[in-house]
Amino acid sequence: MTLDPRTLEAIRLDTPASCHRVHLDNAGSSLMPKPVAETLMSHLEHELAKGGYVAAEDAAERHAAAYATLARLLGARDDEIALQPSATEAWGRLFYSLPLQPGDRVVTAFNEYCANFVSMLHRARRDGIAIDVIDPAADGDLDLDALQARIGPRTRLIAISHAPSSSGQINPVAAVGAIARSAGVPFLLDACQSVGQLPVDVDAIGCDMLTGTARKFLRGPRGVGFLYVRREMLERLDPVMLTNQAAEWTASRAYRLRDDARVFEAWESNVAGELALAVAVDYLLDLGVDAVSERALTLAAAVRDGLAAIDGVTVRDPGRTLSAIVSFTAVGHDPAWIKAELARHDIAVQVASVTHTRLDLEARGIDTAVRVSPHYYNTEAEIDRFLAVLGDLLAC
Repeated sequence: MTLDPRTLEAIRLDTPASCHRVHLDNAGSSLMPKPVAETLMSHLEHELAKGGYVAAEDAAERHAAAYATLARLLGARDDEIALQPSATEAWGRLFYSLPLQPGDRVVTAFNEYCANFVSMLHRARRDGIAIDVIDPAADGDLDLDALQARIGPRTRLIAISHAPSSSGQINPVAAVGAIARSAGVPFLLDACQSVGQLPVDVDAIGCDMLTGTARKFLRGPRGVGFLYVRREMLERLDPVMLTNQAAEWTASRAYRLRDDARVFEAWESNVAGELALAVAVDYLLDLGVDAVSERALTLAAAVRDGLAAIDGVTVRDPGRTLSAIVSFTAVGHDPAWIKAELARHDIAVQVASVTHTRLDLEARGIDTAVRVSPHYYNTEAEIDRFLAVLGDLLAC
């Protein structure tokens, strides 16, 4: 299934900024389509007119439906979904809710995201856990044999990012899931960069927990994330904090926890953003995840091919299976300068820093790289324009 020209034209009309801006930073924050932005602004206007509580009450039915919408996207159940302020907070709530003792081990990958790895370092210092980092194999992909070999009797968690933020690599997460299931070890998947650009099904992948965000390839607003936790996994978690959303105060010295994933939610939430996230997911589902993914990956392949033809440019994406995130460096040109110069031509890209995925980039001798991340609403003409402007800049 592909997106036909008429559908693409309608998508472009739904993306007003596309008429004057080449937005190639969808791994950072996508451009929202009109229905998403209108939902966000409409609810804020309703809050302005009636106050936050009344506006939330009036939107209660639509807000409740957001869980079913996300569950449909992920192949999960409604009660396995919780809404969060961000993917990072979602990941942290799950990770810190896993009881870990001195000597317990967490397995992760060489390209794990900074916030996740720093949390592991924190628990190593505070709780005495050990961190097992799996390096790439000779082909650049995550070494699954090494992963299998590192799992032992004290392994309590496998935590992997589906698509690292600083390169176009895609980790073989379904294979990781199979290893995790066979070993009986919980699997926490960071899907922050994959949901919206790749098909993500929690059963097919075999993850027990997953986190994601609205603002990236889902084309939702900032300040909204979500988590999935398999129903059977709930009893193995001890929520790191409780709120009056997570627990009912049943007597002066007693409380009762929720028995679903919303035990990880707080009472206070970004209702406007959560409503907009649900619309963003519906927008994606209406287009078809497979069609969207095929187009995003095709555009990214065109970016890589074009970059390879520019003198002095090196594409920095390791591994065999690549996402819609493209990283590159150019001899003699600072990535921050390239980003700034492209911005002067209304072309948006981002800079990937060693501080984001230190273990990976440091090992490859990369301090910073330019990150380009097209999405399905971008056009071939925009890719050509980006490549032409970049070629002119580097030739100066």
